[in-house]
Amino acid sequence: MIRSFSCTFLALFAGLLILATPDLVLAGEPVRPTVVHVDEMCGGCVKKVHRRFDDDEKIGRVNCNVDEKTVTFYPVKEKSFTARYLWVEMDEIGKTPIKLVGPEGTFSSKPGK
Repeated sequence: MIRSFSCTFLALFAGLLILATPDLVLAGEPVRPTVVHVDEMCGGCVKKVHRRFDDDEKIGRVNCNVDEKTVTFYPVKEKSFTARYLWVEMDEIGKTPIKLVGPEGTFSSKPGK
């Protein structure tokens, strides 16, 4: 009885984990995030980033990592943004990227048009 419950629980947990994984799309192309590396990141920086991007219609989710000094952007399915767009927007809020890694490539300076 306990073993059966444990197996059922693990199967349900694994299913939920798969559904919650942002890089996985069950049908079609996977959503590919863009990771922006910055010189410094603090709680105030996180608030600034979220204020700028939380209502952006092209961006589905933003994750800030203070320890790694990164901001990860996930596009809304069937919408996209360019590396240049993110670079310029981050620069405008005072968080100039030192590196940007995304579907368009890896950049250490502002991408061209």
